[in-house]
Parts: sequence; structure tokens; C-alpha cells
Amino acid sequence: MHTIGKLLAGTVLAGIAATGVAIAPAATASATTASTSASAAQYGSSWDRFERGDGRFDYRWGKSGGRYWLDFRMWDRDHNDRDYSFFDVYYKNDGKWFFYKRYNTKSFLSKHIVFGKHVDDFRVRGGYGHNGSFGWGGWHHN
Repeated sequence: MHTIGKLLAGTVLAGIAATGVAIAPAATASATTASTSASAAQYGSSWDRFERGDGRFDYRWGKSGGRYWLDFRMWDRDHNDRDYSFFDVYYKNDGKWFFYKRYNTKSFLSKHIVFGKHVDDFRVRGGYGHNGSFGWGGWHHN
């Protein structure tokens, strides 16, 4: 009797497993389709890093819904000097560059920016200094 019960239970489990395997590819295909259409509407970069003076800067960007977005993190690694770390953001509209905002910190700062639909491009740079005297790094474009 135990042998028939085990055989019956094994058959039921095998049937469930076979059904699950048959359903899984269909679910995977629909998930892939959904993620493919989502990635067509939104894309982004991986984190990039650069350093200038005591500052370390990480940033990534993307475009979603026709708007650029920018995430950045910045660290000032020497808290005992008078210098701050700075991060400048500029955007381009109709072929002209415009200042967006300057961020600064003596420790750590993290921000997420979503630009307006009129923005064609943007660029960032990092620097360090105090009292209007800065040491700037080069421009980093999207």
C-alpha cells in the first residue's frame, strides 16, 4: 500500500512540476515584453566617477518621458581644511548653455534632478575651493 501511495504522490508532483515548467516560459515572455517596452521609453547610464582635489563625484543620467534626469553624489574627503567640494550643472536649450545650479558640501551630498522638456543636453563639472577661488575639473557630458 505504501508503494502505491508514494507512486501516486510522485505522479502528482511530477504533473505539477511539468505544468509549472510549461507556464513559466509564457510568464517570462510577457515579462520580457513588458521590460523591453519600458526600456524603450526610459534609459540610463551606469554610475561614472571622477575626482577633483578633495572631492569625489559620482553621477548617472537617463531620459524618461522626454526628460533628462541626473543623479549625483559628492564627497568632500578632507573635512579639516577650508575648502568645499562643488558640483556645477549646466543645461543646453536651443544651442545655448545655461547655468542650472551649483551644489557644495563639506561632507556628503546626494541629489536627483529632473530637467524640463526644453532641455536638449546637460553637462557637469566638479571642483573644490573657498571664497570664490576654485579649482575646476573638466566637463562631463551625458
